[in-house]
Amino acid sequence: MRVAIVFAGILAALADGVGQDAFEGSKPGEMRSFSKFKIAMRWCPAGEFWMGSPETEPGRDHDETLHRVTLTRGFWLGETEVTQGQWKAVTGRSLRDQARRMLADPTLYRIGGKDITLREAMRAAGPDDVAGVAAAEAPNIPIYYVSWEEAAEFCAKLTAAERQAGWLPAGWAYRLPTEAEWEYACRAGTTTATYAGPLIPLGENNAEVLNAIAWYGGNSSVGYAGRGWTTVNWPNQAFPGKIAGPRRVGQKAPNPWGLRDTLGNLYEWVADVSAYYPEEPTVDPRGPETGSKRLFRGGSWNHYATMSRAARRFEDLPTLRNHHLGFRVALAREQ
Repeated sequence: MRVAIVFAGILAALADGVGQDAFEGSKPGEMRSFSKFKIAMRWCPAGEFWMGSPETEPGRDHDETLHRVTLTRGFWLGETEVTQGQWKAVTGRSLRDQARRMLADPTLYRIGGKDITLREAMRAAGPDDVAGVAAAEAPNIPIYYVSWEEAAEFCAKLTAAERQAGWLPAGWAYRLPTEAEWEYACRAGTTTATYAGPLIPLGENNAEVLNAIAWYGGNSSVGYAGRGWTTVNWPNQAFPGKIAGPRRVGQKAPNPWGLRDTLGNLYEWVADVSAYYPEEPTVDPRGPETGSKRLFRGGSWNHYATMSRAARRFEDLPTLRNHHLGFRVALAREQ
């Protein structure tokens, strides 16, 4: 009864346009859900961190310049990637609807050194081969085949729905996290390649530190059931298997702030247009205003161990839909 009374009081305060300070978290990793769609969020306080990677880090790429970043405002971040159930509740579309959009996309993408359509990349039997490309279907598996544009649209629809329901105070909105926010939250105060410690590759798909915290190319076939994609020819797997795909969210160990699957499972779109880092310290970076490609982060169920590092960056056209790419939402004060 007491919980219900307190919750009702918070909603009443928000409806009156007050209580915005109380809407912020009090400690790193505090969990709340502000959504009727049951999206659990974790508080990420304002702070400073080193973004990028040292030159000695295994798998380091040339665009991971180590630099100091200050974030002056705290924000909430989804505990997990957005699931298929949450996606359908907000947009009305299913994974198969997204697969149809992917199959119908005539855009040529640079994949494997060739300019091909996504349908060709997925080796679909034809333009209607939805069943052949929509493996790993379940409400608690993260949504994939989602473009950057559609992920941003989801955030806008979620904001509108929660404002209409009286859940959000003025000035707060759901959006994709910035690249800096994403890495800051993924690290959660740690400074190594992963939040569980340094990453020492024993092979392309084998890094012991990842096995407890991430689904990646070395372990994503362990216990996998149902339709998926073959892993038979993947080199040097920590746990060799036959088939794999995206996994149910939240099964692996969280980082110090309670966030799960920031490394592995699916790559995650972030807000920023792709650009090189500066060498000097920055405050609340948001990337350039314009550009042709958007960034995604975090590693995937079907990629090498060194790709599941906090500093690893990837870019592509914002229209890209892929079976290893999803997103999670941030909730923050509007700029």
